[in-house]
Amino acid sequence: MFLGIACIRLVRITRERNDLSARLAQSAASNEELKKLALYDWLTGLPNRLLLEDRINQAIAKAQREQGCFVVLFLDLDCFKMVNDKFGHAAGDLLLNQIALRLSENLRHHDTVARMGGDEFVVVAEVLTSQDISTICDKVAKSFSSPFLIAGKMLTIDASMGHAQYPDDGESIEDLLSKADDGMYNLKNGKRLDVNYIMG
Repeated sequence: MFLGIACIRLVRITRERNDLSARLAQSAASNEELKKLALYDWLTGLPNRLLLEDRINQAIAKAQREQGCFVVLFLDLDCFKMVNDKFGHAAGDLLLNQIALRLSENLRHHDTVARMGGDEFVVVAEVLTSQDISTICDKVAKSFSSPFLIAGKMLTIDASMGHAQYPDDGESIEDLLSKADDGMYNLKNGKRLDVNYIMG
């Protein structure tokens, strides 16, 4: 009889342990999902502004420790509104996803590519020389060098880009983003903006 009671208790304990493990696993998955929602862009899966600021803070701390530097690039798509107007918002979302993928593929795995919202992207990359900045800019430009297939059409679109280097152009997140943003707008204002559609 005692053995039977012991077995019943053992079965109950095992069941409760399994239930607890399942609840803990579910809670961990929920926490991971909440973290993803809080730190990553819902559309592209890129880091959002909150995670971007953390990455820039980390880059600043590392640069201060190692007497290094990094560059912040601010990108804004040229005439993105025209894409939405012509093909619809679903096509615009598809374009943003394709651009996010190309930027991530063309840059180094330890560089940060983030979406600020709308059609704005930011890149944070460690550099050693001014030539490194040119190389990073070339890699970003490469992301726009071939057409995108959107809504059955081949679309060529460009982006205006400004950059700021730490510490020469600023030593805070606000200063760096502001400097890069100003450079982007100066370039955009100097362009004759139109969208070139290549129908395939």
